[in-house]
Amino acid sequence: MNRLRQTRKLKGITLDEVAKDIGITKQALSYYETEEREPKKETWIKLADYYCVPVSYLMGLPSGLVEYIDQLGYLNFEKLHEFIIQWAEDRKIISPKNVSKQFMKVTEELGELAEGINKNDEDKTKDSLGDIMVTLIILAQDLNFDLLDCLNSAYRVIQNRKGKTINGVFVKESDLHE
Repeated sequence: MNRLRQTRKLKGITLDEVAKDIGITKQALSYYETEEREPKKETWIKLADYYCVPVSYLMGLPSGLVEYIDQLGYLNFEKLHEFIIQWAEDRKIISPKNVSKQFMKVTEELGELAEGINKNDEDKTKDSLGDIMVTLIILAQDLNFDLLDCLNSAYRVIQNRKGKTINGVFVKESDLHE
């Protein structure tokens, strides 16, 4: 049994409000709440985001099953990349017109990473690294690049590079002045 109706009522929101806010019809939402129809994956995600609860909670999945699925469904980089792009497209973030704004988001997250490192705040550092990846994936899409292709290209360039690590920084052989 899903928890859509229960969650909506607990939040004190009408069918009309939810339907309008997430871009579906009131009738469709009613069908989902009465389980006459099953929402698409994207709709489950929109509803979970809207109510600020996990999708698994809305779907009424038992916690043991959720933990099992989570273990089986550990997302690899490619899948996360795909989900992030879908998330950004659903929110109309991705657009070639947004390149400079998205670049500013990348630099904002870099600043937060610097703060996390400087304050030895492990949680902030980890969160900032994740946020940087998200903003880079979106920026690459804005520029019509695939970040995975960019990463592959960069690796092919450095994979056989020779040089030295000096004071914790790798200096490529062509830049060494001995």
